[in-house]
Amino acid sequence: MLGSIYIAGGENIEQIQVEMRAFGLKLDNPMKLKIVTSEQWYTPDGEFHADRVVKQFRRLIDESVDRGFKGLYVSADVADTFDYLSKNLTPWLKYENSLGRIFRFPMEAICAYRINQIINSQALPQLLQGHKNTITPKNAEIVDNKKLYMDAATEEFNNILGEEATKIIFHYLEVTSKLAIDQIPDKVEEFNEMLQSILGRVTLLINQTILKNLYGKIELH
Repeated sequence: MLGSIYIAGGENIEQIQVEMRAFGLKLDNPMKLKIVTSEQWYTPDGEFHADRVVKQFRRLIDESVDRGFKGLYVSADVADTFDYLSKNLTPWLKYENSLGRIFRFPMEAICAYRINQIINSQALPQLLQGHKNTITPKNAEIVDNKKLYMDAATEEFNNILGEEATKIIFHYLEVTSKLAIDQIPDKVEEFNEMLQSILGRVTLLINQTILKNLYGKIELH
């Protein structure tokens, strides 16, 4: 069994507890489920510091293990935090992309975003890079993010440049930069920099079409 934390958006915690009880959840043991707001967890002093958040998770996992749990389950509504940081998303995206490398202990997490903010920010490729799977909003289908990105990228490269040119470019990147095809979803920024050096402004067009393709695949239209 895992200990749990629910990081709520802007909702009132007491109201959340009322709704949870109405749904049939037992909240009689606060050691099993911790509820905080996204502001309390991510920006308590008005600023986001990735190191602080990581330390909080480490401490909570240690506490969970000490209480006999095998790890930690996290459900986080990060939409309000994402909006709050919208003027400079770089620290947040780096934090999201680093979590898989930082946490080498039992933790399962779901991060909830709003569809409109993902589309407006155009940060979907970076968010996919930081998460293993995506749950589609319409059909609740679980999709593999690496396969999702590579399918979209390959389709759009083939559409714009043709299959032979696509194979040549991918082979060139693998030989000259040691960037294998299966590594691309984990190194999107590096991939784009390499493409820019080869294709110039065409890279922007390709990225725009990949983004539209991704929106379609995970039902964001």
